[in-house]
Amino acid sequence: MRFLIRWTAGLLSLVSLVSCRTRETPPAPTQPGVTAALSYPVLLIGQSSLDVRDSEEALTTIPGASMLNLNERTIVDVQGRLFGVTRAEPVAGQGSIMKDMGTNPRRYFVDVAARGRPSWPEIQALVLEQVRSPRSLWAGSGRTVQYVRDLRDVGALIEAARTSWDWPR
Repeated sequence: MRFLIRWTAGLLSLVSLVSCRTRETPPAPTQPGVTAALSYPVLLIGQSSLDVRDSEEALTTIPGASMLNLNERTIVDVQGRLFGVTRAEPVAGQGSIMKDMGTNPRRYFVDVAARGRPSWPEIQALVLEQVRSPRSLWAGSGRTVQYVRDLRDVGALIEAARTSWDWPR
């Protein structure tokens, strides 16, 4: 009886190994870039913050010590088009982050998905969600909420976001 149980267990373990397939990971991108043509400057919305980037190079380059995670961001370009970041992957061939202790900038390939052209009130709502976040720089600031409500278009929002740390004053 023990022999039969061991033999059955061994057979089942072999069957499970045969059914496992190794998934090949795609190679890391070799060049930084963005999968859609964005109109710059753009506003990165998410992680309880707002960040302006003036070019594709600025968007795909993350300072070494930055906590910025592109994967958790929504992008609004100056034309008012909305994009979601579906994947941001470091470019191959960069030095190890462990060797330089995160002091060198990292370049990324950013895959984005178009989400249409929302209305101005919808864009304001996305920004106000970040402003009202308890983890944000502006948490609890009624003055900041009013400041965002007083803005009239995407261009003004992007320009104002360049000094967003100053909004509560």
